[in-house]
Amino acid sequence: MKTVAKYRRLAEEYRKLSDRLTSPKDEEALQLMARGWDNVAAECEDRLISKAVRELLDRICLETVR
Repeated sequence: MKTVAKYRRLAEEYRKLSDRLTSPKDEEALQLMARGWDNVAAECEDRLISKAVRELLDRICLETVR
């Protein structure tokens, strides 16, 4: 989860930077980068959750078989 938080922090930093800009194109570019980091964070989080669920189901199956 450390990585997910890092990606979310990067997204927030890009949003803060975009708020300081006066050029709409530059602001839009940084907002796009922020959304990209949000997407990377969400994908990473989904993979971690899926892995945790698989491990939990495997453990439940092993306990049921015993």
